[in-house]
Amino acid sequence: MIECALKLFSYEKLFSHLVNLDKSYKLPSNILLQGQEGIGKTTFALHFINYLFSKNENTKYILPENKINPDNKSHNLVTNLSHPNFYLIKKNSGKKNIEIEQIRNMFFFLNKSSFNNDKKIILIDGVEDLNISSSNSLLKSLEDASDKNLFLLTHNINKPILDTINSRCLTYKMNFDYFKLENILEQYFGIKVYNKLHYDFKSIIISPKFLINHINFLQEYNIDLEALDIKNLLKFIVDNKLYKTDDFILNNFQSYIEIYFTKMYYQTKNNKYYETFLNIVDENNLINKFNLDIESFFIKFEKKYLNV
Repeated sequence: MIECALKLFSYEKLFSHLVNLDKSYKLPSNILLQGQEGIGKTTFALHFINYLFSKNENTKYILPENKINPDNKSHNLVTNLSHPNFYLIKKNSGKKNIEIEQIRNMFFFLNKSSFNNDKKIILIDGVEDLNISSSNSLLKSLEDASDKNLFLLTHNINKPILDTINSRCLTYKMNFDYFKLENILEQYFGIKVYNKLHYDFKSIIISPKFLINHINFLQEYNIDLEALDIKNLLKFIVDNKLYKTDDFILNNFQSYIEIYFTKMYYQTKNNKYYETFLNIVDENNLINKFNLDIESFFIKFEKKYLNV
């Protein structure tokens, strides 16, 4: 199942641009959405997919408010991965890459007849996760572009992809308006929550996706939003070994470390904190790559950097 907010909180101009391309029959077959992690690339893609699928339905996508009708049949089918004209490719849980078998399965999908003779849409969420074999396999489909199919690709711009994939797509660079962050959190949680956050999580640029998950994490463990600064939050995570039991922490601990060392740098203007952060990132990446002892990493991190 895919989660998707019913309201698109940003990128109104880009969305309107793609709608106009579609209305004028100029929509390209391969679209690449590039931007930082957690700024809403996937949500944007799912909203545009719903716009396309719902055009001939009674509960159409709501323009210009950029909202999905909660009663829309296509939306429910897409989020449950059961729409006959929709195919999702993303890195499977526990895997390091999108594997070539996933691309081969996509070929079977493309070779099937389209339901109602409508456009088929393939969403590749995280094209940076393709390995060389799966990237090269995908290229043929991108080269054989057809107006019967639409490829939507999202790309975390901090990670490389093949130039040949980039060159075969119409690329849109998405830049999030961080002045809208407070409103996004309010609309998501239904209350004014941004001002309740500890200053450490408001003093640097953090993606809306990370902040939403961070707030959900604090609420799950009954932690007051203002109670812990970044250092004490890290100690709470390590002392309770949440890196073993909480997927959000396991996947985002590096972001918390970045916030911690960014704070230390701002306080001291000492470049050693930036260099230390890079060294820790390298060590953490090696642990993930070679399945090394993660508990030793966190014990050493606490002893060396938090108990000071």
